[in-house]
Amino acid sequence: MRKPIYRQALALFDRIVVPVPPEPIGDQTRDELLQLEAEVAYLAKENAAVPYVWRSDAFQEWRKQILAEAISAGINRDAFIDTRLMLAEKFDSENVQAVPVYGGREQFAESRQALLQVEDALTLEIAQRLPVPEYDTPLENLVRLRRNAAFRKSLDDLLEWKRLRVPGIVMESEQDRPAAIANAMREFNKLTKQYAEAMESEGYKKAGSVGSIFFALFTGEVVGAFKEGLVSFREVREPCWKRVSEMKCSPGGVVYHFKEALR
Repeated sequence: MRKPIYRQALALFDRIVVPVPPEPIGDQTRDELLQLEAEVAYLAKENAAVPYVWRSDAFQEWRKQILAEAISAGINRDAFIDTRLMLAEKFDSENVQAVPVYGGREQFAESRQALLQVEDALTLEIAQRLPVPEYDTPLENLVRLRRNAAFRKSLDDLLEWKRLRVPGIVMESEQDRPAAIANAMREFNKLTKQYAEAMESEGYKKAGSVGSIFFALFTGEVVGAFKEGLVSFREVREPCWKRVSEMKCSPGGVVYHFKEALR
């Protein structure tokens, strides 16, 4: 049974981008495609989703080079993961931070194993323990949640924190970074609590762990890990799917069922 994680993403993003093929692909049935089209059209009308017409020929053209490199290196690439990366690349701009979403840590790890580039980046893992809607939550309930003023403010505050505060952490001087991270985590924990309270007031009480991944061009010492209430922070140096030379700090993904943020 397919689990549409985009329903859960409706509670964590300003809007979601959903690829919709013109014809069923793989083992997708026509009924499933028709349902997807109807749901995405409804969400788009509510300003919650952006539909993207996914065409096989355009996708194959986009991934032609990386697929050829993967084959010569003996690496299998996952079409679903590559679709996430393609959409993140196409929708990323100065005014929009587009990130791929992964259903779990294993899926995220699998996407990393297929990387061909060896250039490392500073990877920031910021995890939150907060209420997450079930994958089969009715869309009408999620739209009603997004209209709630307290929830909307708490979500906007979290998104704004990630947009403004995370780059600031990276750009701090090396000696000031530990204190800056600790202060930022206290602030992020407060915002996460407000978000959790807004979710719980609407009946969403089942907690889950969600990780936000950021990549940064940083050559100093790795600080390590911090934990503050409902949130945690960890830094490591790992290969990433973005070109490090082109960025200062950039979102790299959101991972559901995220664990081991602290090791």
